[in-house]
Amino acid sequence: MSDDPTRVAVACQGGGSHTAFTAGVLRRLLAEPDADYDLTAFTGTSGGALCALVAWYGLRTADAATARRDLAEFWADIETRGPVDSLVNFGVVGLARLLDGGFPVAQISPAYNAGARMAKRRLRDAVEAQVDPAVLADLVAEADPSAPKLLVSAVDATDGTFEIFTDRPVEVDDGDVDRSTAWLDEHPKPLSVDAVLASASVPTVFEGVRMPDEPGGPVHEYWDGLFSQNPPIRNLLDGPDRAGAKPDEIWLVRINPRTQRGDFSTLAAIADRRNELAGSLSLAQELHFVDRVNDWIDDGVLPRERYKPVTVRELALDESRLDGERPLRTASKLDRRAGFIEDLLALGERQADDFLADRDAYHLLGPA
Repeated sequence: MSDDPTRVAVACQGGGSHTAFTAGVLRRLLAEPDADYDLTAFTGTSGGALCALVAWYGLRTADAATARRDLAEFWADIETRGPVDSLVNFGVVGLARLLDGGFPVAQISPAYNAGARMAKRRLRDAVEAQVDPAVLADLVAEADPSAPKLLVSAVDATDGTFEIFTDRPVEVDDGDVDRSTAWLDEHPKPLSVDAVLASASVPTVFEGVRMPDEPGGPVHEYWDGLFSQNPPIRNLLDGPDRAGAKPDEIWLVRINPRTQRGDFSTLAAIADRRNELAGSLSLAQELHFVDRVNDWIDDGVLPRERYKPVTVRELALDESRLDGERPLRTASKLDRRAGFIEDLLALGERQADDFLADRDAYHLLGPA
């Protein structure tokens, strides 16, 4: 039996402010003093992508302690500051609750909403306070194969493709590609702050991010990764030609609950559940793909020299363990109250404690 540490990829589902929970989980995973695992990859969507980026960047440029500090500082920058900001937050969350409840609420496109533009600028400032865009570009250009990998998803709203942005983009000569089916091909694109902000740009909240689809190419608009892969998982099985370079396990940090036993008789309850399901449909497909690949390996269809069975463990946000307000709702994904964010961070650390104490109890699929 090998004494090598388990190669782990952490997959972070999106979910707005609720992903402060993910930051707490990552902080605990990065704090394990005698870890028997190596965090070899991070994937994320929307708020999960922001957490994954900050953790990955801290590891690439310094160490685990720096990554833990940066995650805390990032969410401190997101929290409300002072009475005016708190009042704005109260209004935004309140309007979202009215909208989900079916009440007539006037809406303004983020493209013409000064408040939305200011909020997006603040989010960018919070990211860039922890992640220097120039240093990030250098890390992507360096593409160190021995360093942890990062995958972020967004959707190209212009041509309807699911896009992956990574620190290890692949140069592809597509001169002979049939352009009528080019949208079926997956060519990871270079990671950038813009790409991560695109992954978090819910089009009814933030205006999409406009970027060229390739160097010198036409400008496309990118939206939240909720519309593509939430989070990217199957891409972790691509890439290296050697099975040993792939993850042994994927640790999924789930924000949207898989099951919900509540009453769906009100418009608000329907809106909440619809949002949860929309955030998990693509995830179910990603997990099904991993399960099928595992079966193909066991059946001898895929060679073990290149592929290996992957175990998936799931750590899901348990709102019943929150110290503060619950239950969590669609509107609370916009809530930036300091106490709320700090409760979620603390819950993430507590649940990660339990996870590390008995990982087998969190087995979802693959080899036990």
